Amino acid sequence: MDLNTTSRFYQRQFFLHQYHKALSDIHLFRNILLIICIALVVACDGVGDSDVPLIFVAASLSDVVVEAGDLYEAETGNRVDFSFGGSIMLANQIAELGAPADGFFLVGDRPVLILREAGMYSDDNLMSGLVNKLVAIAPSEQEALTSLQAIVEQAPRVALGDPNLAPVGIFTREAFESVDLWDNVSKDAIFAVDARAATAAVQSGNADYGIVYKTDAISSHAVSIVYEIEETYPAIEYVGGKIDDASQSEAAADFLTFIASSPKTRNLFVMAGFIFDSPGTNNP
Repeated sequence: MDLNTTSRFYQRQFFLHQYHKALSDIHLFRNILLIICIALVVACDGVGDSDVPLIFVAASLSDVVVEAGDLYEAETGNRVDFSFGGSIMLANQIAELGAPADGFFLVGDRPVLILREAGMYSDDNLMSGLVNKLVAIAPSEQEALTSLQAIVEQAPRVALGDPNLAPVGIFTREAFESVDLWDNVSKDAIFAVDARAATAAVQSGNADYGIVYKTDAISSHAVSIVYEIEETYPAIEYVGGKIDDASQSEAAADFLTFIASSPKTRNLFVMAGFIFDSPGTNNP
């Protein structure tokens, strides 16, 4: 990516970080953040090239997607811009506030349902087959655990994704609910806007444990995986596609197809801890 693209990405991330810190009421925070994010995306998009597709991407994919974007540009000469965040929040930005997305690469069923109900994509333009897992993390000195029950029994501060903002929260809630422990853990939990924020809470010492995606745990040197969650929760699958009628939807689809079909990009995802459970795409 060139300097302008990188600057735009970090500008969005900086303002999101400031709002995450400043707003304590999660419901007020959600509404205000949606408005602020869409304003920032529109403003940033307005100063960029109109022929560069903007793809809204789950926060848990941020590191590897940026690498894939660099590889895509090197091999094709085409640029791609990204906006990162919790998948539910991003889907709402597109569907409810008209965010100028050309494509999406999100996780879980709910964001896809939001976009489908808004009439913004058709099922035949999806790319799928990339999956993740849930793990419990702690500072590196913590001993391994054997169950979610062990976390609840210790009554620690646990960082969880907010189910209203990010699919990681939905997956986490279902895992705890499968063993009737959600009420126990959620009453004193630290709710985060996405898996990256939950990981950061453990890194900073604000939480004793966190429930995050395995790839987020692997990407951090300040935490360790203390338990790979075996309790029941839905398959964590990422879905990519183009936004119907968006000006650069075909360019977005070309990038998503590149991710799924290029051995080099697939290797980037595998090295980051993701799993491909299908060989390719459904031609987004």
